[in-house]
Amino acid sequence: MEKTVKKNKLCKSLPFRQISPAKFPFFYGWIIVFISTLGMLASIPGQTMGVGVFTDFLINSMAVNRVQISTAYMIGTIGSSFILPFAGKWLDRMGIRAMTLIVSIGLGSSLVLLSRAPLFQKRMFSGSFLFTMIILSILFLFIRFFGQGCLAMISRVAIGKWFNHHRGLASAISGVFVSLGFNSSPVFLNNLVQSYGWQTTLVILATGIGVGMGVLGWIFYRDNPEACGLKMDGNLGEEKVARFEARIPPTKKEFTKSQAIRTLGFWSFSLGMAVVALVMTAVTFHISSIGAEQGLTRDQSYLVFFWIFPFSIISNFFCNWISDRIQHKWLLMVTMIAQIAALLGLLIFEQVSGRILFSIGQGIAGGMFVALATVVFPRFFGRDHLGEISGFYMSILVFASAIGPVLFSAFRTFSGSYKMIFLFSILMPLGILLTCFKANNPQLDID
Repeated sequence: MEKTVKKNKLCKSLPFRQISPAKFPFFYGWIIVFISTLGMLASIPGQTMGVGVFTDFLINSMAVNRVQISTAYMIGTIGSSFILPFAGKWLDRMGIRAMTLIVSIGLGSSLVLLSRAPLFQKRMFSGSFLFTMIILSILFLFIRFFGQGCLAMISRVAIGKWFNHHRGLASAISGVFVSLGFNSSPVFLNNLVQSYGWQTTLVILATGIGVGMGVLGWIFYRDNPEACGLKMDGNLGEEKVARFEARIPPTKKEFTKSQAIRTLGFWSFSLGMAVVALVMTAVTFHISSIGAEQGLTRDQSYLVFFWIFPFSIISNFFCNWISDRIQHKWLLMVTMIAQIAALLGLLIFEQVSGRILFSIGQGIAGGMFVALATVVFPRFFGRDHLGEISGFYMSILVFASAIGPVLFSAFRTFSGSYKMIFLFSILMPLGILLTCFKANNPQLDID
């Protein structure tokens, strides 16, 4: 049952109110999809595929080793995971528009500070190892919180609030560009660093996000269609709505966070996507080291991301499209199988066949991960508490991505190779597979 949602009082008092979504010649939700796509792309510097490009430069500039920087990254990311649930509550209270402005400025400022980290270390703390670790941990906390956490969460929640029956289609269209951007970003950023240097590159990114994304989000975002006098999906017509409702479970109950986390569906999908995040974060963070161990150059190692993106785009579009037609648990199962294949490919990464297997498996897993992260929770738990539920889910995701790099580096330090952790990691998606069969939409159990 649709509810009338009051406009956020803060947004009513601020500028750019002249844009009226109800007066657009097409459904304004597609503008939301466009801005949300930009928001996801703007989160890249806070994602590991963005941070990983700068890892080697930070190691050299800050005089730390790979285990130490991985530890600082883990501390900062775990710290971020602890405060993300509060960000979900703020999102529900403040609205998408105001949160985007604040978060964009926060991420931009954090990137500028990271570019000046070596200067802080030398001038303020005389190269002290303790303060070096503190500086890096705090900066990683800010970048991960604003980027991987908040900006990504806002973008997914926005689509979830504006679409229901066409949520899969909207996510599919957005996902194509997000997958392309995510998978090509390491190579793009690496080229940017080669041209301008790593510190200047960070300042360029900070300006584009802090100013560009903040302004665009503030002008064009709206929290939900009802506040603009519109309906989710636009005016579909009774016949079309009836056809959609015949295959998509209606939202019979708006779950609170405490109710959502008591369901198997929440934990199966949260932990399943956390596995994908952990592996992809760790591999991206250490990609040059993984390649070097198996005789590959830095350029050869980074080239694998170009191989990933076609499979990511195809799987993302397919997953989103079919998510409006079948139960989501089957899609989670495919995601876990693909992740196992990617890990097997890493075991023979020095071979072309191994890199192809990794690219196919990680491309499919990553593409479906992006899709499921957008469509599952609004369908399972409704929209009223979507920010808070998403905030808790994102804290799990961020925590998993935090321990990934340090877990991989620790195993390499103690065993002398990454292959032990590749084998160990296969157990995680295998465990999730066992829960997939009963990870049903909780709306189906409500009379």
